[in-house]
Amino acid sequence: MENASKALLIAGGILISIVVVSVFILGMRGIADFQQSRQNAEVEQQTLEFNNLYESYNRSNIRGNDIISLMNRIVDYNKRQKANGYTEMQVSFHIPDDIRKKLCYDKNVGNLLIKRPDYDQTKIGEIVGTPTSISGDISGGKIRDLEKDYGQKYCNQLASEISNIKDLADKGATRDEVDEYFATNYKFPKPAHEYGTIDDIYEDAMLYYEYVQFKRTYFKCTGTDYDDNTGRLTKMNFECTGIGV
Repeated sequence: MENASKALLIAGGILISIVVVSVFILGMRGIADFQQSRQNAEVEQQTLEFNNLYESYNRSNIRGNDIISLMNRIVDYNKRQKANGYTEMQVSFHIPDDIRKKLCYDKNVGNLLIKRPDYDQTKIGEIVGTPTSISGDISGGKIRDLEKDYGQKYCNQLASEISNIKDLADKGATRDEVDEYFATNYKFPKPAHEYGTIDDIYEDAMLYYEYVQFKRTYFKCTGTDYDDNTGRLTKMNFECTGIGV
């Protein structure tokens, strides 16, 4: 009888141990499931916020200036996130030749900046330079070089008053005439002749004029792709539809 009691006590102890272990395992599994659910929710929220950031460009009326900003952002993202295993983002745009040719001031000279109809984020440097940070800082490139050399204020003035500069170039203005004209009307950071001849200045004006025109163009988003694993936006395509005002 005594042995039977001991056996029951041992069996009861084993049963209680099994119950305690089972409850512990279920508890740990529940904690793990909760943590996984919480992590999944955070990832989904991050993906949603990420996609919303770029899907704001998924419209039919964004400007060329927006396209430049988007490309800069994506180039910076690819630099920072490639090491984290995310798929590189891609953005491309097409500008039909008939619209592209309207960007240039002098049709006899042709396009000095937007020289072909198709660009992607790897070619943004050909337009404004190479993005260096998400803040928008850009190094190199024809446009940034001009803005650094003349100052952005005077680059805009060159573009807006390009017809007067063309008149000086057409009549073959002398160095003194050019210096006097720009000293009176522009007050460049340095004497006009240090930028080159009037033909050189006219070319700079045409280049910046084309840039200003490009920023005024309208684009529509024609397609997007998403990563099958992460759900993140990975590709956007745009088509230029015309030049605005």
